[in-house]
Amino acid sequence: MALTTLKVKHAGPGRHADMHGLYLLVRDSGARSWVLRMQHAGRRRDFGLGPAQDVPLADARILAANLRKAVRAGEEPVSRRRAGHRSAPTFEKVTRDCY
Repeated sequence: MALTTLKVKHAGPGRHADMHGLYLLVRDSGARSWVLRMQHAGRRRDFGLGPAQDVPLADARILAANLRKAVRAGEEPVSRRRAGHRSAPTFEKVTRDCY
């Protein structure tokens, strides 16, 4: 059964399924985060979508749908995300450019 905003707020520790591979992960500490479980190239991957306090249920569903589309199109979203992190300038580079 699909999650609701109220269920997200009051869910106990564990994994709570929404739909199409989207899960709410609630830790014992009460921390809540969104995870999309998908399969790509024969491997199962869990892709973090962010903390539930920052990413509302509706936004998590949209992010999950976009990632599923990317996987169907043959993209590897985990690699794409890692490449984005690598392309960010380092602190050293920024300070050298400024000074």
